[in-house]
Amino acid sequence: MSKSIWTFLLLLQVCLVGNTVGSVGDRSRVYSQCLTVCRNKNCVDEIYFKNQPSLPLILLRWTCKEDCSYICTWITVKVFISQGLEIPQFHGKWPFIRLFGCQEPASVLFSILNFCAHWKMFQKFRRKVDPTSPMFYPWAYFSIICLNGWIWSTIFHSRDRPFTEAMDYSCAFSMVLTLLYCMLLRITYKENKAFIIITCGYVSILCKHLSHLWSGKINYGYNMTLNVAIGLTTFAITMLWWYLNSNKLPHAYLIGWFNIFTVFVTSLELIDFPPIYWVFDTHSLWHANTIFLTIMLYRFMISDCCYLKTYYNRSLLDADHHEH
Repeated sequence: MSKSIWTFLLLLQVCLVGNTVGSVGDRSRVYSQCLTVCRNKNCVDEIYFKNQPSLPLILLRWTCKEDCSYICTWITVKVFISQGLEIPQFHGKWPFIRLFGCQEPASVLFSILNFCAHWKMFQKFRRKVDPTSPMFYPWAYFSIICLNGWIWSTIFHSRDRPFTEAMDYSCAFSMVLTLLYCMLLRITYKENKAFIIITCGYVSILCKHLSHLWSGKINYGYNMTLNVAIGLTTFAITMLWWYLNSNKLPHAYLIGWFNIFTVFVTSLELIDFPPIYWVFDTHSLWHANTIFLTIMLYRFMISDCCYLKTYYNRSLLDADHHEH
């Protein structure tokens, strides 16, 4: 055979191996042998332990099979490191130290802090913004959606189960979609027809997404594609609105920089490396940065609602003046 054909066959083999090997850690002999020994020693069956586990494992409903998987993960990691090999992934994920039964402790902590940031800023929003402001209730609805989303993010990163994973993906999607919905309402807040069309479209997309959730069609790739598409749409629309209104709306820069920093922070997800101190990975660092983005977004929400309230009252006074 010619050299080019041999090269092609070699590349094809590499591609096929890359697709079939998956995560090196959970397919290694060390890991599989360790699982067998651990289950025989510690487990009655896949669920129950021979000896009572610690309280965090009981509260977070760890099965004996899952606990053995965690134990063998670290035995395998030590073997790989001792032999000078790269740190392996297990079932598509990096190894994390388990703290208080939580699988990804840094992401859990930062999810809780994001919830607290939304809660604190939502209380500030309610104190400073009059409920009669044109955008009060859409933004209040957005806050509730985000609070629910960060609750499920906390649950998912504590215990990665198919249901908690689907709820986390679904709630993340609802936050991204609702932000787009609120920004579209803000941009067209005077147009009643636009409100009806935008709301119907939002409800339709949300209901379709919920139907996918309950039918089990939600997965990481599907959810990420939707989030990116909606996020880019929000970015484009909002940045155009900022450009057109920057001169007359002094607070518009807040939503503009919020979008810019969001894109920058989200790029962290494209970087992949083993967790720092086996705790901090790129996803948890992304969650850490969204805390500050939340504060910036609420500053815009408060300033813009106060502006709209003043503008709305002025318009009513002008209309009343012309009538008289």
